[in-house]
Amino acid sequence: MPSSEIEDRLKWTKQKELDHEGHEKFFNKKYGKAEKLFLKALKAKDDNPKDRHFVYNHLVELYYKLRDERKDALEKCIYYCKEDINRLPEFLRAYKNEYSYIEADVTPRCPSVQQLAIIYEKKEKFQEAIELCNYAINLGLDDGTKGGFEGRKTKLEKKLNLKR
Repeated sequence: MPSSEIEDRLKWTKQKELDHEGHEKFFNKKYGKAEKLFLKALKAKDDNPKDRHFVYNHLVELYYKLRDERKDALEKCIYYCKEDINRLPEFLRAYKNEYSYIEADVTPRCPSVQQLAIIYEKKEKFQEAIELCNYAINLGLDDGTKGGFEGRKTKLEKKLNLKR
């Protein structure tokens, strides 16, 4: 491991360390162990907005992946999406403070918003998905797709109008 990577790891919080271990377990398809580590990370004494955001998103990814295998997985996925979304302003402040030395307005991707919009769309809850897109647009988020949240919103509005 290069010395700069070792130095970075020495600065890690317990929360980030547990999240990292959980993500390694997830990557190796040890989903039960990953889940336990992610949940333990949320209870870490050094909880902070930035690390918590990444733990939430790993839980969202885990539960969405398990949605067809576990009856409670989709419900838990939605729960952690909402937890992350409710705390996004706090996370974005912490993130931007940490990376304020970068001149460009850096906004990280926030997959929980996109994932919940997809879930709502599949459940034909178009109005809820549109509201999520509006929230993301107001926060200046990008979903990494060609049209962004604006394009997603337009598509959802068309589906909502067809449903009426």
